[in-house]
Amino acid sequence: MKETEYKFLVDKDFFYSILEMIKENYTEADYSEKVQINYYYDTAERYLLDNHTTLRIRQTEDGLKLELKEAQQLTGNDFSTCTEHTENIDAVRNDITLDRGKYAWIPFSLQGNLVTHRTSIRPSDSLSIDFDVNFYLGKCDYEIEMEFKEKAEKGTRLLVEKLGLMQYKNTVGGKARRFFRFKAEIL
Repeated sequence: MKETEYKFLVDKDFFYSILEMIKENYTEADYSEKVQINYYYDTAERYLLDNHTTLRIRQTEDGLKLELKEAQQLTGNDFSTCTEHTENIDAVRNDITLDRGKYAWIPFSLQGNLVTHRTSIRPSDSLSIDFDVNFYLGKCDYEIEMEFKEKAEKGTRLLVEKLGLMQYKNTVGGKARRFFRFKAEIL
């Protein structure tokens, strides 16, 4: 699966003001809330992170999924693009070794987890706006993600500009990168 999205790290007050604004302006949109737990895997040397790849087990009310997410190194865009491979899994494990692909046969160990309370608003079949409150290693951050399909790229950019979000463009990286960076800082 290909995923294309804008990511913005914002403070708590701005996060909730944008959430309310989106709710008010998209009253007919699909709306959902859920909690998800990401269990992150890598080597002690952070091999996957250094290769712009995330290996995680994502737990939701619907079960567990093993996900390998590889960032595409595109330049000139304010949004990120990645490919994601997902399969169902039966349990969280201390160690995972993939049996195929370029990371096959490398042992990866559980590095910790991140809990997200996600509010999703889906104004159309081409755009999903996720409001994520993330908890990890005693830290909390607020992220707005706008995942869109190619046909919605122009409209999504206009919405981003109208909301004044570009000044909050996430330059740190996704949830996994923030988790590993903070883990390195505190340890």
